[in-house]
Amino acid sequence: MFCMTRYHCRQLFGSRRWLLVLVIDVFLAVATIIDLKTRTFFILTESHLAVPLNIWDVPFNVCASNSMTIFILVVMFVFLTGDALLRDERSGRLPMLICRTQNRATWFVSLIPTLLLAAVVFVAVAVLITLGVALLVLPAGRSFSPFLTSTIHAIVNLRGGDFLPSILPSPPLFFLGVVGYLALALCGVALSSVVISLWWRETLSAFVPVAWILFVDSSIRSRFLQAALGGYERFTFFEHLVLENHWKWADTPTMVALYPFPVAASVIAFCTLVVLWSVVGFISFRQADL
Repeated sequence: MFCMTRYHCRQLFGSRRWLLVLVIDVFLAVATIIDLKTRTFFILTESHLAVPLNIWDVPFNVCASNSMTIFILVVMFVFLTGDALLRDERSGRLPMLICRTQNRATWFVSLIPTLLLAAVVFVAVAVLITLGVALLVLPAGRSFSPFLTSTIHAIVNLRGGDFLPSILPSPPLFFLGVVGYLALALCGVALSSVVISLWWRETLSAFVPVAWILFVDSSIRSRFLQAALGGYERFTFFEHLVLENHWKWADTPTMVALYPFPVAASVIAFCTLVVLWSVVGFISFRQADL
């Protein structure tokens, strides 16, 4: 099994698709910097408030705050890993690998730690690339900027209306947590893509979970928000993806008490997703005709 895991790592981390991932990370960083500069310029002209930014604002918005950029990261990770089965099958390597292991499920079981490792590297690269691009145009800092930590009403509205915890960990520790948080979510989504591609042997099958998140899950979340059904959107996967959503009611203790949404709840949900699709995948691969 160790040899099979090493094979998956070699195939996955040797893919040229990582070049596109790097390009997308740079694009998201540049787009985020432009957006942040525009918002701070607006508040300077409208409210005469100078809100300094620093390098930590960029990876925070890309990986923990902006639902659109986080969804793009999900799509890119599925693009990177979701068709692992189809690639081996179409290259003709799959029968040989199964013959050597004498167990069809071994191929899938050995893929699980590879996907988790790939998810950790993927998110860490996104954080480091966005941080590196930010260093070119924004000042460095040892803590988060006033744009993220200020409780002034105008600044809170400018960043989307979400309050952050009064005491945040240091940026490196915070982003270490972000890497683990998003990696679990991405691993669960990638596992579902691989299993669905076993059931439906088409390239587009790997993107079925992405389509579900975009068209079904996010639509349910939007309905909850439009209907003012406070707190119910926290039962949707899309709401869990954005780490900042856990603190949207940090300034209203009553709402926090009525609709608790701890970070641990999302971690448990992501772990459950990983375990569920691992079990479903193991059973499916044992019974599949490969």
